[in-house]
Amino acid sequence: MDYCTLWMTKYPLSSDAKKYVASCSVCQFTKPSQRKPTGLMVPICPQRPWEYTGVDFVGPLPRTPCGNAYILIFVDYFSKWVEVSAVREATAQVAASKLLSEVFAWHGTPTYLISDRGSPFVSELFNHVLTTLGSEHRLTTAYHPQTNATERVNWSLKTAIRAYVGTKHTAWDRYLAQICFALRTSSHESTGHSPSMLLYGRELTTPLDIITQPNTFSFPTIPPRSDALANFTAKLAPLYTGPYRVTKKMSEVNYRLTDVSTEADAGVFHVANMLPFRTWDTSEPEPQEC
Repeated sequence: MDYCTLWMTKYPLSSDAKKYVASCSVCQFTKPSQRKPTGLMVPICPQRPWEYTGVDFVGPLPRTPCGNAYILIFVDYFSKWVEVSAVREATAQVAASKLLSEVFAWHGTPTYLISDRGSPFVSELFNHVLTTLGSEHRLTTAYHPQTNATERVNWSLKTAIRAYVGTKHTAWDRYLAQICFALRTSSHESTGHSPSMLLYGRELTTPLDIITQPNTFSFPTIPPRSDALANFTAKLAPLYTGPYRVTKKMSEVNYRLTDVSTEADAGVFHVANMLPFRTWDTSEPEPQEC
């Protein structure tokens, strides 16, 4: 224990000194707060898919060869399903167009659409589209992005993009489809299920599922090619074929053979699988008795 600790223990700060230190305006403006979050959590509890939908832009990112520099994200609060689009600019026209093509055309009209107070989402054009669709627009409070569920997706998306692109920072839009598929098929911490299970009632089939499923293939019974083959019994078949002629000695134990009748090359055989073939030549004179 050093001298300062002993001094502080023996002579604790008075209440006035504590108040003076706590009232330092520089500290209050510059140091991060260490207190627990104030206020009770007010969670959004959707009752069906796409009842509550979050929307947000991510970017600007390095512009890709296709001209994309932003990502537009839609999130279903119920299933956590995500719709992701790479876009060139973060404007009200882009947000309204993608809302119609990526959400309304596939999932219908969301009852509530939640966004931050960015200029694309508070524009007259975007709100006119929402009014036409019959959706109620709800804005998050200033400096409190936790209300919008897309903030968590933004973090996961950026992490995945960082892992995919490596040093090719201008190629991020090539991997959005794979990343989106991974988010849709992964179990979500808050629900315990994948977004595809909650939205479609089933898991999406992946290549891994096809590879790991039990093999049900069985070879069909091959019918005999002829009656002669049907009457063929391996136990009664000859043990050897031939005759063959030795045409070349490949090694001490291997010989190349040729079919005697067709002169066709029969291949190379081991001496252990060969037997001498004997013939009766009647043209040779019989041995004379002495």
